[in-house]
Amino acid sequence: KYRQWRSDIFTRDDFTCQFCWERGGDIEAHHIKEFNKILEDNNIKMIEQALNCEELWNINNGRTLCKNCHNKTKLGRY
Repeated sequence: KYRQWRSDIFTRDDFTCQFCWERGGDIEAHHIKEFNKILEDNNIKMIEQALNCEELWNINNGRTLCKNCHNKTKLGRY
């Protein structure tokens, strides 16, 4: 399910970082609402629950980022 979500994000965003607009290269799919926050809000404790959680796999909660920009989100710089 993650691979499909990731592929759908990349395709929608034309394999382009949504922050710096670099196309291709080392790109990553980023959850806008944090993955762990979705798990917490939906009280997900088991993999079966995660697989059935629509919010977790909603492509509107994802965007393509290059590795550099994705790292900045982890540091709170975006």
